Amino acid sequence: MMDADSGGWTVSEPYRNAAAFPPDMTEAMASRIADIAAEAITGIDPHTGLASDFLNQFNEVLMLLEVTGSDPALDRDLHHWRPRNYIEHFEASHLRDAALVIEAYALCPASVRRRFDRLSGDLSAFILQGLAELHPLGGEAMHHASGMLAERIRQRVESLSAIIHPAERRLDNDTISALFERAR
Repeated sequence: MMDADSGGWTVSEPYRNAAAFPPDMTEAMASRIADIAAEAITGIDPHTGLASDFLNQFNEVLMLLEVTGSDPALDRDLHHWRPRNYIEHFEASHLRDAALVIEAYALCPASVRRRFDRLSGDLSAFILQGLAELHPLGGEAMHHASGMLAERIRQRVESLSAIIHPAERRLDNDTISALFERAR
């Protein structure tokens, strides 16, 4: 493991990767977001100021889709699900640090926030449309359609997660091999 101050990285210093910061993030924004991320209980990514807790509302839909048809009460919950935007989600969350999460969101670089808000809005609309199409179905058709919808939602949630956590890039085998070669 290399020391972060010598130009390398350590597990304990993952946020020194300046390449993960958006180009429109100022030093003052980055500093305040880092302070908020360190203070908050809710996980806030210090590169963006966004919290993955926001994705819980979409994960709730995924869990409900997995049990569709097994319990009428859960089916009703799924039918009555409504999305919230980022601020609405945290205002309704009752988290002790919701105000910090919202402050960090306000500091999120505009380029990231626009993309994030657009994709989360698109995902919300996609889910509502998918749920409306599921509603008249029953039995095996509903189970099959629910599985397909869940997979498409899961892919979109992963895209949102990648915006929230840009430094957590997945590495393919070739990239991993190249990193090991350079370390030798």
